[in-house]
Amino acid sequence: MRGNGQGGSLQRELEHRIKTGRCVYCRAPAAPDRPLTREHVIPQARGGRRKDARIIVPACAPCNQRRGCQEVVLFLLARPRRILAFLDYLATLPPDTVRQIDVRVFAELYAAVWLLAESAHGGEPWRTQLRRLCAGRRLHRRRYAARRIVTAAAVRIERARDRAASYAGPSCPIPAALRADEDGRHADTIARGMATLIGTLALVWEASADQVHEELERERRRAHRTIGERHPGHPALATEPADDEEDDDDARVVSLDGWKRRGRGRRRRSRVDAKGRRGAARGRGRAA
Repeated sequence: MRGNGQGGSLQRELEHRIKTGRCVYCRAPAAPDRPLTREHVIPQARGGRRKDARIIVPACAPCNQRRGCQEVVLFLLARPRRILAFLDYLATLPPDTVRQIDVRVFAELYAAVWLLAESAHGGEPWRTQLRRLCAGRRLHRRRYAARRIVTAAAVRIERARDRAASYAGPSCPIPAALRADEDGRHADTIARGMATLIGTLALVWEASADQVHEELERERRRAHRTIGERHPGHPALATEPADDEEDDDDARVVSLDGWKRRGRGRRRRSRVDAKGRRGAARGRGRAA
């Protein structure tokens, strides 16, 4: 975090919310004798910095301890109402403060809404589908795709704004294309969550909500090749790559929050092997 310039107002707002605000996950209020804690959305074990206010939010001690170093996407999806609580917190921040939030935070929220929408519209129970979507490296690939989508959309909007003569500003809170089916599970959470996220990004990127939604959808379609739409026409959904494409997808995954893909075929030697090599070397030395 920069000291004097960017980040100063965010740090002051964070300190204020810790003393007088509400938990970003469960909305529990702070008390004079029980202030909120500093919750790292990107934990230190995943590449976050301890004093980086751009990735820190206020949270009550139980939620902070309950999450630990778990991926924030999984923690949010365990109780989907946490997504709305988190987004409502961002929506209440002053404009000059919310613009300082790290883009990774928005990407994690986008991935959470994306996964919730895909798991809630299907024949199986939504939690069963969610476990399948988050199994193995699928969650990591989805988070990486969400980060690329949000980052690329921000670049496109910034370039378009530089070319435009005026700024239209945020428009309708919920674009018509975002309204979810009434029969779907968590339909209200999905619609409200995506709408709040788009409205916040519109404020951050100084663009209209319709433009933000359009760019996010455009970049989502480019994230990977689609094999076939399981839910045609739904803007918040995307398909999972087929099994024969997972190897190609792994090849495109780069370091994310400190995670690096190890080369295949590389065997880690155990400590026993290392001792054996040292013993053989000493034996050859004595023989010589």
